[in-house]
Amino acid sequence: MTTIVEPTEAQLKALVEPYLDGVPDGVSLGFAIGIASPTFSTIYTFGGLRMQDGTALAFDADTPFVIASVTKTFTATAYAYYLDGEDLENAVLGDYPELEIGSQFAQIPLTTLVNYTSGLPQDNGAADDEPANMPQPYTIPGMLGFLNYTTMGPFPEPAYRYSNLGFALMGAVMPTLAGTDDPYEQIVVDLIFEPLGLSAQFFDEVRLDTLPRGYFYNGQTYNSIAAPGWPQFTAYNAAGGIVATPDDMLKWLCFNMSFEPQSPLSPLLGQLQTASTTVTTPWGDQLGLAWFLTPASDTTFATVWKDGDLPGFSSYIAFLPSETPGVAPAPGGVFVLSNTEGMTDSNGTEICASLANDILYLMQGLTPPDDKTAYPRSKR
Repeated sequence: MTTIVEPTEAQLKALVEPYLDGVPDGVSLGFAIGIASPTFSTIYTFGGLRMQDGTALAFDADTPFVIASVTKTFTATAYAYYLDGEDLENAVLGDYPELEIGSQFAQIPLTTLVNYTSGLPQDNGAADDEPANMPQPYTIPGMLGFLNYTTMGPFPEPAYRYSNLGFALMGAVMPTLAGTDDPYEQIVVDLIFEPLGLSAQFFDEVRLDTLPRGYFYNGQTYNSIAAPGWPQFTAYNAAGGIVATPDDMLKWLCFNMSFEPQSPLSPLLGQLQTASTTVTTPWGDQLGLAWFLTPASDTTFATVWKDGDLPGFSSYIAFLPSETPGVAPAPGGVFVLSNTEGMTDSNGTEICASLANDILYLMQGLTPPDDKTAYPRSKR
């Protein structure tokens, strides 16, 4: 197993300080960092946060963050649970007529919804990625209704395409897979949140005034993202709707690093963290279920990772792969949460991806490189 060194708080502070030092008065920027190995697990917080109304917000392991597309790893885990032991490997959307969506989607295999190869576009619109006159909240029935009359269809060639819509459709079909009248959200609560001891919730269940004020950084100024102005996009909860604390994220990191072999979900990790298709990303990563799998090369080490961003928030979770996921623990891992979107390092790499991969270097006793352009991230 790779020898792992526990980074010190001073080392982590040195990584984030350049970004916190440049924050102007009146902007409350924070980073939550969790690190884990078989011998240690720790959460650190740097910076400060404010609530939506501008009052100070306690920043600790229990502070809620929008984790955005890291939600996809929860959705894929639930799918893998129902896939296990069931004849779903050859199932297609057309096998579920209760969805009542357009026939052009009928031959899309279920598994492709969660490994980015469904052929579906980023979201459920054509040119602007959203239906015209989108209702609020935009719910699953509204999404399915749109897909029933739209002429939009999947792209014809099997290839990597990052698709929130794919995961949203998985959320729509999940109750049928589970054989329940409960919605996707309750399935995830019962299957994942409660057994793993997570306090996580979905965005539409969270009091907005308990969330940190988020910011969009355009490279020059920080623009506050007012929570009441966020779209209520509940149809896409399976793609990016989870709100979780740093403590939740540390538990989720440790679970995915195979630290919980007694969990009934642990046998799923091998399927989640190995290539599910021969399709790869344009930059050479393999595709697990929701997870991206970066192979080792002459210039980088192997990682299992997922990133996320929504207005005002960004997130990143990554770990060095286990030799036998679900059985042997992974050597080391990290997550980074921040209440900013659009912030990058000097190489243009999204800030949470940059910090997380720097930390993985430190955990292996290595010096992070100056050039971070090769760091894994889904938006290149």
